[in-house]
Amino acid sequence: MTTATITTTADLVTALAGERTRLVRLCAILTRDPHAAEDLAQETLIEAWRSLARLRDPSGLAPWLNVIARNVCLRWQRSRSRDAAHHVMPSGERETPSAPALADVVADDADIEINLERAELADLLDRALGLLPAETRHLLVASYVQELPAAEIAARLGMSEGAVRVRLHRGKLALRHALTTDLRPEAATFGIVAAADADALDAMDEPRWQQTRIWCPFCGAHYLMCRIDREKGEFSYRCAGECMRNGGIIGRARNPVLLAGLTSAKSILTRQLLTLDTHYRHLMTVGTSTCSGCGQRLPMRRWTPESAASDLIPPPSPLYLHGIYHGCLRCEWGDSATPWHLALDTAPAQRFWRRHPRMRALTTRLLEFDGRPALHTGFQSTDGAARLDLISARDTHEVLYASDAG
Repeated sequence: MTTATITTTADLVTALAGERTRLVRLCAILTRDPHAAEDLAQETLIEAWRSLARLRDPSGLAPWLNVIARNVCLRWQRSRSRDAAHHVMPSGERETPSAPALADVVADDADIEINLERAELADLLDRALGLLPAETRHLLVASYVQELPAAEIAARLGMSEGAVRVRLHRGKLALRHALTTDLRPEAATFGIVAAADADALDAMDEPRWQQTRIWCPFCGAHYLMCRIDREKGEFSYRCAGECMRNGGIIGRARNPVLLAGLTSAKSILTRQLLTLDTHYRHLMTVGTSTCSGCGQRLPMRRWTPESAASDLIPPPSPLYLHGIYHGCLRCEWGDSATPWHLALDTAPAQRFWRRHPRMRALTTRLLEFDGRPALHTGFQSTDGAARLDLISARDTHEVLYASDAG
């Protein structure tokens, strides 16, 4: 039964049952545990049944079930981590390690979300292939999925290698046409095609900015735009509403290793933010960085109201006050992070953002905490029902306290 034929509650229940096989496969991908996948898929269907009234558009059944499956798998992953922390040793003595580090749990969450997006991408490509003639589909699968050489494919089909290459080229054009017409909105969200015409995209030297499905975590009012250059291993993110200077969320970053393993804009951003948390905290600990251009050591500086007037590089906007920066005047290169950005990179903020995809940053305030100069930052769901308050040391931005209400 297709979503187009769902007109009654009975049809919807039948459609749910028909999703079971796909959900088992999805849960196995998310958790990397095929033995748990059956139970997790069943739990997903039970939760979906209880929440049927929330599904207003039956055509969105599969994405809706994907979200429920992700949450079920996340709960399972966290429960397993807690059980591992209280493992009983064979000698009968209870092991007493500390609970799993929050950053480790966040990394597990990120892996599940990344796996979900990979599964959604595989599903999109399956749908695109399903729009092609059977012969074309089998040829593309043999070449790009099974990775068979052209000579072997030619021998199987009884044709020349040249004829195989011609048909593969035509097959790729047909697949591209399917993605840029029938499946264009879904393909654009994964960065497979841009919002502009494919021919115009090919003619450009620089990758275009593309709209993602990610709400800006700072204003919560606009989607993020991304620009990814896989050839150079570079990527950038900005808010479509430019709530930051030039809308910048992630300036032009280069991480070819990260790009090689990920496909979607959301996966890339998640991993990059986790990497930046480690990177910035290391820089603040050692107090210096190295210019990538000339190799000289650069001091890590903090923008404060007192130093703003005298710094060689003044803060570009009040939002940067109490943030950090380092730069080389010789190479005209620099890097900076606002208190909002430093808060977003932390493990508590990453967990909060995963649960509340549409949130906004709270105004930064100065205070004292346990006798130390501190900053109060945080995030609030745009519906106002959930809020994360972070208190960090003003000098190192170390998180001293986190209160997650919701």
